[in-house]
Amino acid sequence: MEVIFRLQGTENLGMAALVRERVGIKDFGTTVTVPDNPKAKLMYYLDCVAVVIDLNSPNLNRLRNYRNYYTLNEAETDALLALALLLSPDELLNKVFFHSEDCGGSSNKFLELSAVSNMLAVTDNIVIGGERKRVAKIMFFRMSWMEKNYFTPIRSFQGRLERMARGLPGSASSPPRAQPPQIIIYTTPPPQRHNDASCCNIL
Repeated sequence: MEVIFRLQGTENLGMAALVRERVGIKDFGTTVTVPDNPKAKLMYYLDCVAVVIDLNSPNLNRLRNYRNYYTLNEAETDALLALALLLSPDELLNKVFFHSEDCGGSSNKFLELSAVSNMLAVTDNIVIGGERKRVAKIMFFRMSWMEKNYFTPIRSFQGRLERMARGLPGSASSPPRAQPPQIIIYTTPPPQRHNDASCCNIL
């Protein structure tokens, strides 16, 4: 099974610059360093989703802590992948995520919802997985950002996603450890010594 993702919807080239020019919005956010690891990238993607959508789940804190990606256990990694699929770009594009190659000197930008709601078709709530979630902000992104932080890392988990789709644990079970060959030491009695010397009695 091949998992394929594609972005749908209209392009918003230059929209971020247009919004800043007309509304006078000051960009907010901080520059972060994301570890060069597929799991960390997806955790960072989830963290960005949680910035724009109120997910209302304290259990997400560990899944968003991309700097400590190596602390996730196997079950948490499966939960991360399941959420990454649920909150894929297909679900968020042109709702809370907007593609624009003009993001200033950054590869993504966050803006307050109230500042752009009169210029973009953005509502204050979104339905995710059958549940209505409140939208607090929106994010503009360059395609390179999405490729780096979603498409490339999610492809690296292809085999794990296939196992999860079959209802199996995400991590492949380790093959049984080979047992060392059994060494049997046999002991034998020492050979009997034969006295080859002959004795001749002279009578």
